[in-house]
Amino acid sequence: YYHMDFDGIQGIMLLCAYYTITFYLGIFIIILLFLMEGIAFFKDEEFLRAVRDTMGKDRMSLAKRREKPIKGIIWKRSLRKMNFLSINFKDYHVKDITDLQHFKNVETIILTYMGDNEEDIGIYEEEKILENVHYLKSLKKLRRIQLYHLKINSDVKAICPNARVFID
Repeated sequence: YYHMDFDGIQGIMLLCAYYTITFYLGIFIIILLFLMEGIAFFKDEEFLRAVRDTMGKDRMSLAKRREKPIKGIIWKRSLRKMNFLSINFKDYHVKDITDLQHFKNVETIILTYMGDNEEDIGIYEEEKILENVHYLKSLKKLRRIQLYHLKINSDVKAICPNARVFID
């Protein structure tokens, strides 16, 4: 016959509580990791600002700036819906285009450096802006690339043989 005192019962209850908390914490972490996998994280803050200011239903266009920027989380699934993307580096001083990899289904990309009028034209001095242009190769639906007033330090046509490339 085994007799359990109050301290033994209390210990068992604490152990059960510990295992229950650990179990639910594990489930919470798994759910959190699943949600985090769907969030688009941007390396370049200016690129993120461009997305928040210009993203529409299926296009991200400098011609259609939102009245109010998007607040909160940008989901990867929303970026996969984009088939047109344009960024003016005069408005958004992007330094790294690696974030283009989020736009898996984009068909047209226009990267430009232009002001509001024709006299306000220069060359975007960020020499390494197209350093990560090799990421474009992973965009299987890409059919058109237009680059205006950028320092181009690689052969974009060779990197994207299936796309029509326009450089000015």
